[in-house]
Amino acid sequence: MTQSPPEPAPPPEPAPSSGYQVDGRLIAKACVGLLVLLGVSYLCGVFLRDPIVAAGEVAMDTFGLMGLYFGAMFTDSSPLPLTNEPLMLLAISGGETVWTVFVYISAGSVTGGAVGYTCGRTIGEWIGLGGWIRRRYPGFGAFMKRWGAWGVAICAFLPIPFSLATWSAGMGRVHFGKVMAASLVRIPKTAFYLWLIVQGWGMGANG
Repeated sequence: MTQSPPEPAPPPEPAPSSGYQVDGRLIAKACVGLLVLLGVSYLCGVFLRDPIVAAGEVAMDTFGLMGLYFGAMFTDSSPLPLTNEPLMLLAISGGETVWTVFVYISAGSVTGGAVGYTCGRTIGEWIGLGGWIRRRYPGFGAFMKRWGAWGVAICAFLPIPFSLATWSAGMGRVHFGKVMAASLVRIPKTAFYLWLIVQGWGMGANG
């Protein structure tokens, strides 16, 4: 009896160099993103101050500080690439202090890391997220496999989708404690990004 030829092995996932890699291009992208955030905050302060202030006051009156917390948790745990900078701007324009916004956004963001990890570990493969990440972000899976919890820390500060990092860490069974320690990097990032927003918004008031 002749044996059937073995099935061909699946193609290997692209090496980290083909996708997300911590190199000069990523650092340059981060710098450009910071300038864009500062510029957008300034332009909003010049041209859209009144409607943004009105929207911020309504948002804070309606949802309050817990809405700010859960909003940050949702944006940083959703598998879609969302961002919480608009929440910061709305809260500041709605009359909240910088310190209050920092505390609630930071807490929500770190909690989002735990939620994303848990979702990745429990339902990530079941909903086919791993395959979607490989198609949408080539090289990201290899990046996370190589760096593990360090990859979560890198994504926590650089312009790499944080939620995708935590979901990937959950699917890869990275140690939960290490992921949560890496998620604490979101705290200094929140402080820095909030400072940029406040600076741009303030300059817009005099623009």
